[in-house]
Parts: sequence; structure tokens; C-alpha cells
Amino acid sequence: MRLGNSNGNNRGKKYFLRKELGTIVPSEKNRRKADDFSQWIVDNRTDIINFLIMKNSYDEDAFAETYLRMYEKILYTGLEIDDRRAYFHRAYYTNYIQQRAHENRYGDPLKYDLRIADNGNQAERERRQMILENEIYNYVHDHYYVREFELFKMYITLKPAVNYKTLAEITGTKPYIIQRIISKIMSDLRAQKRFVDEYREVAA
Repeated sequence: MRLGNSNGNNRGKKYFLRKELGTIVPSEKNRRKADDFSQWIVDNRTDIINFLIMKNSYDEDAFAETYLRMYEKILYTGLEIDDRRAYFHRAYYTNYIQQRAHENRYGDPLKYDLRIADNGNQAERERRQMILENEIYNYVHDHYYVREFELFKMYITLKPAVNYKTLAEITGTKPYIIQRIISKIMSDLRAQKRFVDEYREVAA
């Protein structure tokens, strides 16, 4: 799993893939370190987000993805980070740029805008979008725990009226846990070629 290339100095290093995580049992020491990092995110979230907003580069999904990748790296490898803030920003900007590039190239099946083009039958486009949304919800329901599915559906349905903090207040679940769940599901969905292909057809 790549967390930023540190100005190209990561060449030759090995990275683990999420599909490999099922074979790794984290140590109790690493679990404590990962939980400590999660608490650091909770304590510093507002300051980090305000900085990214000031730089005109804040994206909630990229933020959650960066958090999840760092959490997993600490949990499964025991990564030592001397400067969490600097490391987070470096990893965030790498993820942010990669995400923008991916969306520009392939589109994003979770970010619909039926105003992309006015050609064709609007009712037909809306019907196809509804089918795709139902397929996505069915996939998440079938591949994740019910609680994870519920959090995901609430997040997608209520966005942008809610963020992780407000969703945490509604559900009584810690914000960093919601971040981890949503980011995990979003990454999975974006890796499903059929959803990307169907989105292209809907947005065409």
C-alpha cells in the first residue's frame, strides 16, 4: 500500500495490498499504536481540515482514505512516524491528486450529477441512475456487516448535509470509526470495474 512517495525515495520498497490484510494478525502493541493515532486524528481533525480548506484542497473522502491508509499501515506494520502532521499532509496530497486524476479519467460512481449533459431522455437517465444506486447498495449490503451498510447508506443519502462528526452524533459511533468504514467501502466500490463502467454509461 503506497502512502506517498516521499519525493521518489520509496523506490524499491514493498507495500502490502488490502487483499493481503486478511492473512495478517496485528500485534497488541501495533493495535495500541493505531488506536493512539486514531485518537490523534480526532483531537487534531479540525485544525488539519481548516489548513486544507485554507489551501483550497480539502476533500472529505481523500481525508478519510488517508486516515484509513495510515491507520492500516501502523496497525499491520508498526510504522513509526516522527511527525504525524507532516506525514499526514504528504500522504493526503498524494491521495488527493490520485483521486482527482482517477475521477477525471474514469468518473466516480458515487458522485452523480445528472446535469453533466442534457442530451437524451432525462427520465431514462434518472431510471438508470436509480438502478445503479440500488446495485451499489445491494453490493455493500451483501459484502459488509449490517452496521457498516447502515452507516454507509446514511452517509451517502444525507451527504452533504452531514459529515462524519454529525453522523457520529446521530449514531453514537466514534467519528474515526465511521471514517474507517466509509473509506473502506468507497475504496472497494471504486475498484469494482462494473460500477465504473455503468457510471460512464449513465453519465454519457
